[in-house]
Amino acid sequence: MCRMFEVVTGKKSKGSVDKLEGLTKMYTDIHEEIAIIRVPVELMEIDPRYQTDVRTERDLQYLVRNWDERKLMPLMGVPHWEEGKVYIVDGYGRWIASQLVDKKKYKDLKVQMILNAPTDPKERLVFEAEMYAFQNRDVKDLSAIQRHGAMMILHDPATETIEKLKEIYGFEYTNKQGNREASVLGSYASTLNLCKIDNGQCAKYIFEVCKMAGFDRKPNGYSSYVMRSLRDIYKLYANDRVDTMMLLARQLREITPMILRSNAVTKYPMLDMRTAVSLYVEDLVVEHLGLKQSRRVEGTKIVPIEKKTA
Repeated sequence: MCRMFEVVTGKKSKGSVDKLEGLTKMYTDIHEEIAIIRVPVELMEIDPRYQTDVRTERDLQYLVRNWDERKLMPLMGVPHWEEGKVYIVDGYGRWIASQLVDKKKYKDLKVQMILNAPTDPKERLVFEAEMYAFQNRDVKDLSAIQRHGAMMILHDPATETIEKLKEIYGFEYTNKQGNREASVLGSYASTLNLCKIDNGQCAKYIFEVCKMAGFDRKPNGYSSYVMRSLRDIYKLYANDRVDTMMLLARQLREITPMILRSNAVTKYPMLDMRTAVSLYVEDLVVEHLGLKQSRRVEGTKIVPIEKKTA
């Protein structure tokens, strides 16, 4: 059941096997594989396993303000014959926005129906997830967080890793901008990229440091500047990961993420904030573990220190 449709219209999306068969009969009789058909809005549905039914008010208002029926492209949907519903894989925003614009006028919408989609529920789910995750590649770019459910169904390794880490460390993620409460990722997309390094070992290192330091319970503890700095230490001091993990857990336990950022930008005012934090954390490692510095400041950037060869 699509909650947003119910909230906007006051109706529930109801399936009708007879109505769906009637709408598609002239096309299925001649074995059409794809057809554009006007579908009543109450027959439409989405699957929350790969598509969220939450849209920000800003997104919907943008669609409403820019509504132009002449440019309205058909939605794309897959029939679920046994339910009498059409599951929308592209066009959910247009479906909901149409009801905000004029629900009396838009009692039905044009839908490009994929009539030859798999009928087996498991195969159909994968088919829909692929259609949703990679819809209109040249036109529309879904965010990584919007694609999470679909990529889980498709068994994307990095997405499965972030889900496993979520179960272990109990963090949450959001697509909203701004400061983060405790246990909320600063950036889902950046964390997903971390999960691609060494089969997720880099991300696990970072979350373990944050947990031992108590950053998982502090606002902005999973901010991008924290995660990036720990990623850099993981990469730069590959042979000393156990030592750096324990050292950073002790050092960071004494401060907050905001103090870490403040100390870093005070020490390195010419660097951008994320770079300053990364170098500041490296300084902690070098100072307390006696390791060799890997980077140095050069103007407004940091550059690697070339290792001397014999």
